[in-house]
This record gives sequence, structure tokens and C-alpha cells, in this order.
Amino acid sequence: MGIFDEWVHKGHEFLREVAEELGTDEARAFRITKAVLHTLRDRLDPREGKDFAAQLPMVLKAVWCEGWDPTRGPDKSLKKKEAFLKRVLSDPGLVPGTDVENIEEAERVTRGVFRVLRRHVTPGEIEDVVRQLPEEVRELWE
Repeated sequence: MGIFDEWVHKGHEFLREVAEELGTDEARAFRITKAVLHTLRDRLDPREGKDFAAQLPMVLKAVWCEGWDPTRGPDKSLKKKEAFLKRVLSDPGLVPGTDVENIEEAERVTRGVFRVLRRHVTPGEIEDVVRQLPEEVRELWE
């Protein structure tokens, strides 16, 4: 298996895990994962975001970087859990009214993606990320 095939395989494995965790198909799991990753990325310090992304499967590194402006600092408007979840819910890559229907569903899928991330990213890096988040947003990692 070549390096490119390995990258694709690891990305599919991650998305299969998210799909199983959320009880959905891989296409929806991909859109939800992208929405959660973009929201998380926008809340982190760019240096921490770079460190975190380095541990993601290659396809998710590309997702992480899509539309990212690392010269901007953390989005301070995402201080509260509700604001974070509303950002996930309103992600333009989601199919409106289908992928994530409401704030409760946004919380469920965000927690699911975070559970899968915990299995793929080192505990130390997860700790670094969680430490940067406001207290209300941290609880989504529990």
C-alpha cells in the first residue's frame, strides 16, 4: 500500500468510527466532523491548532486547514457552550434540517466527534486543547 492509499485508509477509518458513534452514514459523518473541527479550530490559538491538526489523519488535516486564517487569534465569541454549538449547527457545509436539526442534536454529534478524536489524538494534546477552551465548552469533551 502506497503512502497516499494509507492516508485515504486512515481517513476512512476515522470517518467510519464517527459514523458508528453517531449512528449515521460516512457522508453525513464527514460533514458533521468538518463542522465540529472548523468550530474547534476557530476557538483555538493558531499554534495549538497546528499542533492538534498534526495528529489528525491527512484528509482531516486538509479539512482543518480549509478556509483557516492562522493569523487570526481564537474567536472569543465562542465562550459559551451554546455559542459553540450554534456555530456547529450553522456550518455552511451541513445539509440544513437534515445533518443537525437543533441545538440538542448539535451537542450530541459534537460530543460524538470529540469521543472519536480522543481515540486518535494523544492524551497530552487533548489536554492542551481542552485547557484552552472556556469552561462551558470543555464539558463537551467529557
